[in-house]
Amino acid sequence: MSRTAATLLILALAACFGAGLAHQRTGPSFQQGSRQQRQAYEPRVQPQIDQEEVDPLEPVRAPVDLGERAFEKLSTIVGFGPRHTAATPTPGWSRQLDYIENELVAAGLQPERDTWTDRRELLTFSNVRAVVPGRSKERIVLACHHDTKCTQGHADPKNNFHFVGANDGGSAVALLLALAPLLATNPREATIELLFLDGEESLDWRWNDGSRAMFGSKRYVQRHRETPPEKQESPLRALVLLDMVARTDLHIQEELYSDTGLRQIAFAAAVATGRKSSFFKAAESASDDHVPFLEAGIPAIDLIDLKGNPHWHEPTDTIENCSAASMQAVADVVLTMLPAVERAYLKAKR
Repeated sequence: MSRTAATLLILALAACFGAGLAHQRTGPSFQQGSRQQRQAYEPRVQPQIDQEEVDPLEPVRAPVDLGERAFEKLSTIVGFGPRHTAATPTPGWSRQLDYIENELVAAGLQPERDTWTDRRELLTFSNVRAVVPGRSKERIVLACHHDTKCTQGHADPKNNFHFVGANDGGSAVALLLALAPLLATNPREATIELLFLDGEESLDWRWNDGSRAMFGSKRYVQRHRETPPEKQESPLRALVLLDMVARTDLHIQEELYSDTGLRQIAFAAAVATGRKSSFFKAAESASDDHVPFLEAGIPAIDLIDLKGNPHWHEPTDTIENCSAASMQAVADVVLTMLPAVERAYLKAKR
């Protein structure tokens, strides 16, 4: 192989990254990782919550058409095609970043884009955030990842196919954008930050102990850690991460790395809103963008539909297998969670 051809092959492989979630950790990729890598991104698995002991919560319903509005946004996002960075980023990656910012502006918010180049991978990533001031400066972050799995340039041909990431990537972006106008016009006790993270998907096809994944969340947490508490614009009290929230047969698993108190609140919100059938029927840990927050001591929960999901990183992750009703259900649960999270995690309210 010529030097030019070898260089092109390396760039193609480096361009691609795929989500790595914990149930893959029994495979070769995890077993071959160094002990230091495994410890760095192996948070402690927590016991399952007691679903018989549920604190009653007052249900907070999303507007009846919010799921439909989120689904319309999802259709637009999927129309951008693959959306990931690379040596030459996909056109959809840039278009989606602009779309996120424009939607936040339309909601009356001021988006901020943080763009950087990873020194080791020589790839450029961009996070986007927008802040809704609350009565308190203490902050609750609602987050998602906006990148899609790269499915080109992999050594195994079965890992190369057209992939639009409707549920994995697109659905949580669409839902947060649909929630943005509601949150912006109804100030809360807490300051709410909407955070769209890049580079959650691993550069290798398989998960890689977090060493080549979660670029956006690690960048965000590092910058948070480097800012002295007295200089922080608002203290970060909790993270609610959304990932894959639109599958027609919705099932948000009980993610066992997540903070126990936040899991209790999430399930109580599902019960209060009549969404119990779609939440916590099964439990499993998942390494996702909440992990760097947990490692930094920030309470975090991952609302993710991974376990038993037949469309995860498959060509069938299309809008035809997504549902406005599923996004409506998750919106109800998130909105019902927020007052309880404020009561439990804002220090000024204790």
